[in-house]
Amino acid sequence: MPNILEIVQPDDWHIHFREGDMLEMVTNYSSRINNRCVAMPNTKVPITDSNKAILYKNKINKASKDKFEPLIPCYLTESLDINDFRSGIQNKYFFGAKLYPSNATTNSKYGVRQISNIYNLFEILEEENSTLLIHGEKVSDKIDIFDREKYFIDDELQIIRKKFPLLKIVLEHVSTAYGVKYIKQNKNIAGTITPHHMLLTKRDVFISDKIDPHHFCMPVVKDESDLIELRNAACFDNTKFFLGTDSAPHPIEEKKSNANSKPGIFSAPCSIELYTQIFDQENALNNLEVFSSINGANFYNFSHNDKKIKLEKKDWIVPEFSVYKNIKVKNFYANKKINWKVIN
Repeated sequence: MPNILEIVQPDDWHIHFREGDMLEMVTNYSSRINNRCVAMPNTKVPITDSNKAILYKNKINKASKDKFEPLIPCYLTESLDINDFRSGIQNKYFFGAKLYPSNATTNSKYGVRQISNIYNLFEILEEENSTLLIHGEKVSDKIDIFDREKYFIDDELQIIRKKFPLLKIVLEHVSTAYGVKYIKQNKNIAGTITPHHMLLTKRDVFISDKIDPHHFCMPVVKDESDLIELRNAACFDNTKFFLGTDSAPHPIEEKKSNANSKPGIFSAPCSIELYTQIFDQENALNNLEVFSSINGANFYNFSHNDKKIKLEKKDWIVPEFSVYKNIKVKNFYANKKINWKVIN
């Protein structure tokens, strides 16, 4: 087994940069590894027009110390300016569009309540060969939090695919065996897989009458059987799956052990190392590069990155916190040992 692993530079096809000082901190971590990142548009004021997308991209670029390409999807709402949306897609101001069902996750209150009301936007995406990125959860008081992904697939996604068969779709942070199976069986659809969905189960989150706020995310992690299928999809049968960390920081004071905790796991300080350790555990290191650096670029019709990165097999401890200016965020895998480390 090699002690040095060299792979094509990865891309992160799903990450939250947030805003202000937090954006600067996240950019520093993310640009240390990745060439491209899809920056989620669910900022406090969501990115719903071309001007907002341009400004947000410029802020991330300004914060980056290295060559780095942020890609900004349009945050879909039922009241978008259609002309601006089409123009933003055509001129590449928008990197496709992101569907947030209303109240599914952080800053999704502006999201879509009735998906049929935005079919005209899907038509534009399909015509322009642009991608629909989906937070695939159906939110209802009648639906268990662990079943949201399945209900979204059955009640919403299947209808979208039938009406728009040529529309390219990414089911982001797929979290269930059901979701993995659906992606494998259907055309024009791919999925991103996070490290935390391959490392945690609901027993790590829901403890008695409390939650572990630093393991709490949306979609929530599921059962061990789901974790196993996600590992298999990423590490072996991985043509349609690629890296998307869904690294989503919140200040420490906003992460509480009750229902008021904000969902989100911050893995950017150790993301590629975690993926590498998972692939090593599955005896699949030879497939890491395909998952982290090839599949996503292929799906989105990008060239592969020219640069390479090296990882060394050596133990290190993830710091408990990331601190930047007045921000303090608890890191995922805090105080735990990882046995791979980026060395360049």
